[in-house]
Amino acid sequence: MPAEWGSDVVVEMMKAYGIKYAPLNLGGTYRGLLDSIVNFGGNQAPEVIECLHEEIAVGVAIGYAKASGQPAVACVHNVVGTMHASMAIYEAFVARTPVIVMSGTGPMSITQRRPWIDWVHTALVQGNLVRDFVKWDDQPHDPASVPESFMRAYRVAMTEPRGPVYLALDAGWQEEQLQQPIPIPDVAKYPVPTALQGDPAALKQVAQLLVEADLPIILADRVGRNSGSVQSLIDLAEAGSIPVVDLGGAFNFPNTHPLDATGTDLLTQSDLILLLDVNQPEVSLIARDRYPRGHGRSRVKPGAKVVAVGLTDFLIRSTTTDFGSLYPMDLSVGADTSLALPQITAELRSLVANGVGSAARQRRTELIREQKAATAARWEAESEREFAHNPISHARLAQEVWDGVKGERWTVTGDAEGWVRRSWDLERPGCVVGTGGGAAGLGTGLARAIGVGLAARDEGGFCVAFNGDGDFFYDPSCLWTAVHHRIPVLAIVLDNGGYIGEGGHVAYTSRQRERPDTNNHIAVEIQNPRIDIAGLARAQGAYAEAVENPSDLGPAVARAVRTVKEDGTLALLAVRVG
Repeated sequence: MPAEWGSDVVVEMMKAYGIKYAPLNLGGTYRGLLDSIVNFGGNQAPEVIECLHEEIAVGVAIGYAKASGQPAVACVHNVVGTMHASMAIYEAFVARTPVIVMSGTGPMSITQRRPWIDWVHTALVQGNLVRDFVKWDDQPHDPASVPESFMRAYRVAMTEPRGPVYLALDAGWQEEQLQQPIPIPDVAKYPVPTALQGDPAALKQVAQLLVEADLPIILADRVGRNSGSVQSLIDLAEAGSIPVVDLGGAFNFPNTHPLDATGTDLLTQSDLILLLDVNQPEVSLIARDRYPRGHGRSRVKPGAKVVAVGLTDFLIRSTTTDFGSLYPMDLSVGADTSLALPQITAELRSLVANGVGSAARQRRTELIREQKAATAARWEAESEREFAHNPISHARLAQEVWDGVKGERWTVTGDAEGWVRRSWDLERPGCVVGTGGGAAGLGTGLARAIGVGLAARDEGGFCVAFNGDGDFFYDPSCLWTAVHHRIPVLAIVLDNGGYIGEGGHVAYTSRQRERPDTNNHIAVEIQNPRIDIAGLARAQGAYAEAVENPSDLGPAVARAVRTVKEDGTLALLAVRVG
């Protein structure tokens, strides 16, 4: 049927772009839009994903976008809903994730405002609340302004570097009956700009530096956000016999590949370091203890060259310093790696065909093999030492979960202190949904995993999520969303009894001040009472078990996996870890 009300136009634009899902927490300022989604649109494209908190709604949208590559539209309530959602919006910004956040606002017409409630929940302009960490925001004046506003929002969100955008929809015009039809443009005529190719001369120079190096190494963080780029990175590594370290911002490189150098010490021996989509180089190139302030010490071999390819400098705001410290570079190429990698590989193959650097490639092939084998042996020995530990070790947890899911169509989030990459076979593009530069958000982890599960469900799979207990306690009601909508997630909550990572700061500070540690448990431990995580899940209709005995872990995983597969819903294991 034709659009009849102002908010119907918004739904027509979402349909035009094929938006599949609208995670939301209900608010009166978009009651018009909700009616349009469920009645005018039939709750199909988009389908409402009901959430019990705005931060959860945006978190689900983040996970879905990271896993599918396509945006969801998260709907939040005016000022208060936007404030609740702001943490997750910031997470989307730092993780360069395309999310369209739409809020109600107003009515902007004073004559339409109810006393008090429509005043304290209205801002001028509402986008100011999040403008410092979205790529773009808008507050369309009327229904006729919606088509261009939405098209620009989609384009900006999906243009690399991707990120969140924010639209505030006036509650007044949402509920106005249209006096005349509003044309919906052919959105194909307003395409997202194509990817950015790098300077050809600079990319040729990158290939020259790689072939001339004795031991080059590649550090890749978000290359795999484009699934086709995984093979492009494999091609580059194989063309030059170059080891690759996967930093985990996405799935970038198979851990079963002979050139996978993740976890080895080859970086410190390398004379050329190629950074691909690495936003903060110092995180990997500087060695430091966790708690002392300051930069630490360089891991880079004296005289080694550092080269970067990516889009870091194309999206910087001055409010938060998520871009990290400037790091000295020999060459920095602004380019989308999905285009740059094939070009570098072609140049490298041409040089290799002419015999350049052949001796060095032969030497390092053996070195890489030795280092990879030694690293694998070290991990295996550590895992065996910790296998019988009680509380359960992260190594055993990762191994038992792997034994329960291998052979299935899974997508994993979280890494169990790095043991997922050490003990799982990670080979399929998209099988890992990383944080993209580190998790900036607090309390968004499991909500993101539910969004990943939503995308995995569309592909006939499920999500496996490793999530800390402290993060989980921020938004535990996200479990209800997964159960209600039958979103398949195997949720592993790592229960260590408190904010143990943050507690290290407390212990460090007291040691530095030469004070006793008697009170270091205050504000760190989550005890007395200890929260029943499994009980929280069961109260929301989820299958859940608490696991403390190491020998109980394997059978519990098997039961949870069976529930996820057969019932197509969330199953939670609260695992006591040490």
